[in-house]
Amino acid sequence: MKFRAFALALSAGLCLFAARTCRADPTGSFHRTYTVTGAVTLEVVTGAGSIHVTGTPGSVVTVDGTIHEGFGLFGGSDPNTIRTIENNPPVEQTGNTINVHGLHLGWNSHIWISYVITTPPNTQVTAHAGSGDIDVAGLTGSAELGTGSGDVQVADLGGNLRAGTGSGEIRFDHVGGSARFSTGSGSIEGNEVGGRFSANTGSGDVRVRALQEGGEIHTASGDQELGEVRGDLSAHAASGDIQAEGRLEGSHRWRLTTASGEVSVSLPAQTTANLRLETASGRMVVNHPMRSQGEISRHSWAGVMGNGGGAGAELSVSTASGSIHIN
Repeated sequence: MKFRAFALALSAGLCLFAARTCRADPTGSFHRTYTVTGAVTLEVVTGAGSIHVTGTPGSVVTVDGTIHEGFGLFGGSDPNTIRTIENNPPVEQTGNTINVHGLHLGWNSHIWISYVITTPPNTQVTAHAGSGDIDVAGLTGSAELGTGSGDVQVADLGGNLRAGTGSGEIRFDHVGGSARFSTGSGSIEGNEVGGRFSANTGSGDVRVRALQEGGEIHTASGDQELGEVRGDLSAHAASGDIQAEGRLEGSHRWRLTTASGEVSVSLPAQTTANLRLETASGRMVVNHPMRSQGEISRHSWAGVMGNGGGAGAELSVSTASGSIHIN
């Protein structure tokens, strides 16, 4: 009986603790505007809140902050602290640079801020959240985005993009420049990258409709679907299928490897390339004419694919367990 009573008390205590610590009602807000005269540099840091940045024509940066308060073992925060933040938000302007600082309120503080920001399109943004989603849209500049736990979403970015999340997904529409992504656990999905593409995920798929300058992709556990590839391509998966479609021409090289999974490559009928295929367990199917072919072993092919001139391009595909299809 004593043990049961203790267990019930402990359970009730944990439930009460969870209810108190998970509460995060909005408790305050602020609105600030800043006039700028040219290209803007925007830097945003928040502990456990979301960050939304949107490009809007004009010469004004607006910062709207929503203050959230949680409750811990020692109760809530001092109401005066929230009023102080409302009256003096952690935002400062130096010329065309807007800095949104993180809060430094001590170890027992349970206050954080979510931000909605509008800025002229010609803005370069750096945004970091300890825990929260980050959305950026409508900018012609570059962006560097990172969150410990949360999703990252980008729409219509003209410059280069670097984004990472420890646990969450990365989604993007159009990136005009290069793109470099990383997730500890979460998928990477997007429409088009105008520059070089780089992606690394511990657990999650990588799917991109168009890679205009090729890229490097690494997945520990997840599939890869890569479309309209131009340029050099390097795709590696520890466990997962790889699908690549595009144009392999000139002196470009595609190297696709997976330890466990199938590899499928789709190329135009007129493609000419040096071809090397290896699979320890699986079939190899090539639906292109082979001008010269040498069977190195039962599970390895090498030769020249296509009826064109000299082959400068190279396609190398290997899988330890899975079939290979070249269409």
